[in-house]
Amino acid sequence: MVQTLLNTLLASLITTLSMPGYLYGGLVFFSLIPLFFALEKKGPFISATVSFLYFFVFSFSNFHYLINTLTTSLPELFGRFNATTGFFVFILFCILEALPFLLFGFFYGLWAEKVRFRFLEPLFVASIYVIADYLRGIGDLGFTGGRLSDALYNFRGLLQILPYTGTLGLVFLIVVLNYEGYKLLRANKQNFVFVLAIVALIFLINGTVESFLPKKVGDKPVVLAQTNTPQKVKYTYDPNTIIDYLENSFSNAPALLTIFPEAVFSGTDIRNSEVERKLLEKFKNRVFVIGYPTLVGNNAFNSAVIYANGQFLDKYDKVHLFPFVENLPYKEIFGRLAFLRGMYYFSPGEIKTFNIEGYGKVGLQICFESFFPYISRKMSKDANILIVITNDGWYDSRIPLVQHFVQAIFRAVETRRNVVQVSNTGISGVVDEYGSFVTLPENKTTWGLLYVKPNDKVTFYATYGDYIVLVSLILTILVGITAKKKRTIFD
Repeated sequence: MVQTLLNTLLASLITTLSMPGYLYGGLVFFSLIPLFFALEKKGPFISATVSFLYFFVFSFSNFHYLINTLTTSLPELFGRFNATTGFFVFILFCILEALPFLLFGFFYGLWAEKVRFRFLEPLFVASIYVIADYLRGIGDLGFTGGRLSDALYNFRGLLQILPYTGTLGLVFLIVVLNYEGYKLLRANKQNFVFVLAIVALIFLINGTVESFLPKKVGDKPVVLAQTNTPQKVKYTYDPNTIIDYLENSFSNAPALLTIFPEAVFSGTDIRNSEVERKLLEKFKNRVFVIGYPTLVGNNAFNSAVIYANGQFLDKYDKVHLFPFVENLPYKEIFGRLAFLRGMYYFSPGEIKTFNIEGYGKVGLQICFESFFPYISRKMSKDANILIVITNDGWYDSRIPLVQHFVQAIFRAVETRRNVVQVSNTGISGVVDEYGSFVTLPENKTTWGLLYVKPNDKVTFYATYGDYIVLVSLILTILVGITAKKKRTIFD
């Protein structure tokens, strides 16, 4: 049992170190091997427990930066709960992230050693992992951060499968390689050299594909207006002070399409106000996008507002709201967590695109919406460019900033759309359709003139979505039907 625990913790640690912002993404090709050793000859219930522990510890370590946010930043800013309560909420988050892996472990323990055909073994294991990871990302509590595919954000050759499979296809491949590595080592520990050879071959394929990728240069200029306002200051600034800050920092930028971050005016709907009049006076000869909450009747929206030549043009209201902070899901169950609310509980908007002269159709997203492929996928069917505005001022670590920005890389390659991300205190940049990116200097108020290239071709993945989950479900059922021997859940 001690060896099982050590292997489980080792798998969690290696997976964490492979994530963006940590050590090296290539570690992900080995990260699950200790987990498979931990799951050897375990029944479904013990396997479920081991798998849950693996993903709980991984979530705790990978997302550790949320501890400071929940125990310091939010309590100091809104004053509705203390540090102990914030830590409890973090533990609850890790539990919710790990719950789907009870399913993975259960079916692994039930059938993994009873697969009738050898070639189906890695496909079965990858299938149940993909199903668990997919379930983790859906619904009002869903979150996709921490996918194994995140580790490979700078493996541009491998990323070129994304327009056909999405990130879950990459997850499937990673699990297959880990399982085959485990089988080789289980047969003979000296087979480690063959495991390294397989990984080296993957690296060679990645490098070869990357060398053939076209180097496209955009032809449409965009001004990225990156603010650098700490969260404590942001929520105490008078709107007129913010106007002065914007004028001093960005009025000298070219009068081109200009993108400001999310929640520049964090608690104020400035429409039809003196503040809006001043803003339009400062930036009247351009099209620009800027984030602030909008109020319509009894509903509040987290909005990206578009202005064109001194006039309100339209707005995008955030569709996928952050649970507990921006909305309260399942009130009957989680009603007591309402103290986590930010400035408002927002209502969800609708996915839509906007026609901006000279740029074609543009899709806007706000903050963590870039973690959810379905939004970019739907937008890309009508949009030529995708833009993400975000406020990443909640963190005292660079790790979450990197993990957020890499989502723009995945969304860009999946949809073959240039993706622009503009952040407050985070990472701002442009990603092309093959995963190359250019970013602005970090940790400073600055603007940059970067270029995008519109594209109207719709990818296979954008059309058919996460069909990999259906394929995985079919494979799982096939393995269950053809299992060598029925095994009760009590074995």
